Amino acid sequence: MTLIEKHFPEIHDAAQQARHLRQVLQDDKQRIGCFVGAGCPLGVYDANGEKSVTLIPAVVELTKRVADGLSAIDAQANGNSKLKKQWDALYAECTHVYCKNPTVEDVLTELRTLASRKGNAVILEMGKDDLYRLDAEICTLIAREVRAPLPPYRNAYNRFASWIGGVNRNHPIEIFTPNYDVLFEQAFEQHPIPHFDGFVGSHNPWFDLASIEHDVVPARWTRLWKLHGSINWEKSEELVNGAKVSRVVRVTREAAQGKVMIYPSHLKYDQSRRMPYLAMLDRLRAFFHGKDAPRLIVCGYSFLDDHLNEVLLDGLRGNRNAQCFALMYSDLLQHERAVSYAKKQSNLTVLAWDGAVVGTRVGQYRPGTAGGGEHYPWLIEEDSENNSGHGKLVKNRLGDFHYLGLFLEQLCGNENER
Repeated sequence: MTLIEKHFPEIHDAAQQARHLRQVLQDDKQRIGCFVGAGCPLGVYDANGEKSVTLIPAVVELTKRVADGLSAIDAQANGNSKLKKQWDALYAECTHVYCKNPTVEDVLTELRTLASRKGNAVILEMGKDDLYRLDAEICTLIAREVRAPLPPYRNAYNRFASWIGGVNRNHPIEIFTPNYDVLFEQAFEQHPIPHFDGFVGSHNPWFDLASIEHDVVPARWTRLWKLHGSINWEKSEELVNGAKVSRVVRVTREAAQGKVMIYPSHLKYDQSRRMPYLAMLDRLRAFFHGKDAPRLIVCGYSFLDDHLNEVLLDGLRGNRNAQCFALMYSDLLQHERAVSYAKKQSNLTVLAWDGAVVGTRVGQYRPGTAGGGEHYPWLIEEDSENNSGHGKLVKNRLGDFHYLGLFLEQLCGNENER
């Protein structure tokens, strides 16, 4: 017996929730957004659809690989490099009672906090040059790990693109993601689905704030907002008519080492990094504006980024007509933060494998409400022993329901979510 089965009543109808979400996704008049976290690339399965190919590691595994990569660089330098030692010092600084297992994002936040100070004092045996080099090496290693291409066979991201292109909508689909990979871009170009990510131009596209703020792009173009930057964003500094111009460009090749524009931290420490970051967060805030009823589907995200949670929750508080559905891969009580938020926020619905939080009420799914073949295989029926000893009863489980409903199977495939 799980904790939720022991402590919470059977009050939610899984079939009703599945039907409601399907209706939301099929509505061509409401504004729909998808917030896609680090768990989603793990939902790319093999050609037989049997198991995840772990195309891109989630943040915990990514942290380990970055640490191993720094050790490898040190080994090649024959003792002239101390990157791993510096990483360990910062990792120890990030470790405390509220963060027992820091991630690469925590380390980069700490690193950039130290690098952005005004003084030049050596801290943790690192000067500013040491911090800048470590930052560049970490970002290069991250880019190397998340550069994987989509498989040649049909997969979750292809299905997602097909769904977007299959309906004419009054409003564009908006995708918000803290992921650095370019899986969405690959899927959209394969179909092809026109999309806008804040960059304009053809030879060397650059980030253009005016296009974002004035929303001059056609409504049929899907919006792709990369909240933490991307491995194909690069800091560019060049002379134009004798004047130095610094801007962010999107490249088709690998971004140059030390110029990769990814920033897991929310620090705003120079103009070139500040502008894309704030503009992307502004788009997430703007999604909730207005008097209509926007719908946001959250997938592959465990609500562990406080600065993103703040924007999401503020938006839901500011627009009571808005509705957010958070689809969690594993058991409900493994997502304490999401449950805590949903218990206080009536327009945040959390749907997990074994239970849900709907209208601030935490509970299990009632038995025998699968709704027949309509929801197969998104609702899975499971036999379990009745505690009273009167035989067996059918318990509902939300199986592949977290794959963004009927159309988006296998989009979120691992509980190592962000």
